[in-house]
Amino acid sequence: MIVLSALYRMKKILLLAALCCITLLSYAQQKFLSYEDLAYLETNNLHKINEFMQQKGYSSSATKKLGTLKFTLQSNGNSSEVEIRADGRRLYIYIATDEIQQVNLLNNSIQPYLLSTEETSGVTILKVKDLGIIYTTVNDKVPYSPIKRDYDFSIVSENNTTAYN
Repeated sequence: MIVLSALYRMKKILLLAALCCITLLSYAQQKFLSYEDLAYLETNNLHKINEFMQQKGYSSSATKKLGTLKFTLQSNGNSSEVEIRADGRRLYIYIATDEIQQVNLLNNSIQPYLLSTEETSGVTILKVKDLGIIYTTVNDKVPYSPIKRDYDFSIVSENNTTAYN
């Protein structure tokens, strides 16, 4: 009877530990942008985008250009910068990051929607359903580090994707 009680408690502790780990992992990726986040950004106006990005943990940077928003995220010595520019009713998104979790999350989340991939002169061109075209470049970090790299993503929305007011 005592053995069964101890096993039951052990199962509860393991279940609680597993739930804590899952919660921490999902919280860690909450601040990074995925396919769904980019689709949301492309179809909403700059005011809603500003609120959304601040809720994700990004801090807003001042810009001199009208119709342009800049956001930064610092975590564990890594940084992500997001610039969103409105050109009429279309939005252009530029992401510069050295955070490998951001790169992995973005690449994994667009895989089910990927229409075609093309490599040209160090630039990877991804055509993504309902999102547009993503231009990806990878550069070595300055000063050089074999572990860290700089990743740049330029997202150009489709012609029929416009931001709503």
